[in-house]
Amino acid sequence: MTQEEIQEFKETIAKTIMPLAQNMTGEQIKIIIDNVAKDNPELPEGFSNMVYEQVLIMKYNGRIS
Repeated sequence: MTQEEIQEFKETIAKTIMPLAQNMTGEQIKIIIDNVAKDNPELPEGFSNMVYEQVLIMKYNGRIS
């Protein structure tokens, strides 16, 4: 991914996922992301882990890096 794509990825997570994830546990977040990955086999391998890691970083750091 280019730097621009990485930034867009982070901004999308911040706008779409973080409002919900702020009030969820890490386990709840992981379950939802895993279910979405199972329902979307066309996603690249490792994508769900990347999303999960980024959500946790944002949740516990409280910002977009």
